[in-house]
Amino acid sequence: MLSTLSIAPDVGDAFLRAAEAAHQVGSPQQFFVWLRLHFYRFLPHDLALMRIDAGRNGGRQTHVLNCVALPKGLEAELSDAGARFWTALAEAWAQAGERAVRVDLRSPAFAALGPALQLSESGFDHALVHALRGLGSHGEEVLVAFLRQGGDELPPEIERCALDLWMPYLRFALSRVYGGGPGSADARPRGRGDGSGAKPLTDRELQVLAAVREAKANAQIAVMLGISPLTVKNHLRSIQKKLGARNRAHAVAEAMSMRLIS
Repeated sequence: MLSTLSIAPDVGDAFLRAAEAAHQVGSPQQFFVWLRLHFYRFLPHDLALMRIDAGRNGGRQTHVLNCVALPKGLEAELSDAGARFWTALAEAWAQAGERAVRVDLRSPAFAALGPALQLSESGFDHALVHALRGLGSHGEEVLVAFLRQGGDELPPEIERCALDLWMPYLRFALSRVYGGGPGSADARPRGRGDGSGAKPLTDRELQVLAAVREAKANAQIAVMLGISPLTVKNHLRSIQKKLGARNRAHAVAEAMSMRLIS
């Protein structure tokens, strides 16, 4: 669980800088730089695979971002959004309870698949996979996989926690760059700052969420706002329910994507 992941102060500062930088990404080049400069610190990888399914709007996009040479023809295979390889990744994620999952590319489910075989032969033994489905008004889905070629690896549980934590930011950055998904100008829920006048969160909830954005604990927020820690906890529950967020970090990411907080 994410609650078991302890973050040192300097790492917490790096997380906040990286989360803020995710909302400045506006091109494929900037997205690649953000992955290498910020995201890499939390989840080292040499190959990033992304598939964006536009849902009822139709159409799929795939993106292959590699920092190492790939065998001839492999990038083209990985770019085939309808390939069995992508289906197998999605199935592994679903079987894991729709949580981040570490997939062994040499396992029976993947060993017979051409891309998995080539990846394994190139030193990629496993892929860390996650997805978000049923997003936006058209049921968009984002599926991502990160692979590392040899070298030291993070413990599987730390890898999964890291990707769980970062998935909302990845989804938002992807939608800014490639469009058509949640977080894009057309799909983003309308909130404060977009001219609609809508305010899904109260002023107090926005104060609480802004403090969470600064990595403040409940007790610290309570002192800052002159309320009890229990009241802070109740506000956070309300915030997560209103934004459809799974946890505090997800709530911050959703509020930033809606421009409720900066």
